[in-house]
Amino acid sequence: MERDGSWIMSRVPSERAQNLLTGATDMHVHAGPDPYTRRRMNARELVWAAKAFELAGLVLKSHEYPTQPLAWALADEVAPMRVYGGIALDHGVGGLNPEALRVSLLMGAKVAWMPTFDAAHWRSLNPGRWNSDDAPIRIVDETGRLDPVCETLLDLIGEHDAVLASGHLSVEETLPLLRSARERGIRSVITHASFWWPIAAQREAAELGAMLEQCAIATYHAGGKAAFREIAEQVRAVGPEHVVLATDLGQANNPVPPLGFGVWIDRFLDAGFSDEEVGRMVRENPARLLGEQG
Repeated sequence: MERDGSWIMSRVPSERAQNLLTGATDMHVHAGPDPYTRRRMNARELVWAAKAFELAGLVLKSHEYPTQPLAWALADEVAPMRVYGGIALDHGVGGLNPEALRVSLLMGAKVAWMPTFDAAHWRSLNPGRWNSDDAPIRIVDETGRLDPVCETLLDLIGEHDAVLASGHLSVEETLPLLRSARERGIRSVITHASFWWPIAAQREAAELGAMLEQCAIATYHAGGKAAFREIAEQVRAVGPEHVVLATDLGQANNPVPPLGFGVWIDRFLDAGFSDEEVGRMVRENPARLLGEQG
């Protein structure tokens, strides 16, 4: 019986996976500095590791601070590989803070995550797994109506041609947000869709134009093999044309993220997905989401 996720730690990407990793983009990866969590490597080490694996790009994510300054500072070192930054609207930046978002977008941030560790939904599922003592953040009222500040946030995201990411919001909060985003022509993505998005809700999000992000981190724990089987089922049900494969790696006890990305690709190849399908999920779909392809 599988007891933990250690079985995956010794995997090395196959030649097929390495070929698909060339030109891929990881939409969700963590690095130091981090105020609360040990990371596997710092941001410079990460981008150079990604370049060594010939990735086309990666998106630096932090729950606590905007990452665009790091991305800007490192981009020239690893060009033509692209380094993207973003901002998660948690209490570290003032929560649903239009000015913090505006500043990040003016500096070139490409992804705006709705609240993650400070989202009310996340806190309800993970008691004690957050860093701020401030009140949990909700984006809808008791009737399901969006907080008016969300309209301001969406206007800013649309104005700067950035990507809306759902963060750790509930399905019920996210769907009205997606509807407003679609009205503005904003590209959007459901952050680690396997966590609490049933297939029916994933399909509804896809119909609203959102991509579904499936992250390797979901399999790095007890029950990881079963978790992967569920993810593979979700991807088949929604269709690879609506899916982005990412890692959410960077934790100190997990593999170097680009290496983990290659292993993640292999999982889908082993499950019977074609090279074309996997390539679409790690190359074309992320590039389109980030505005690098039409």
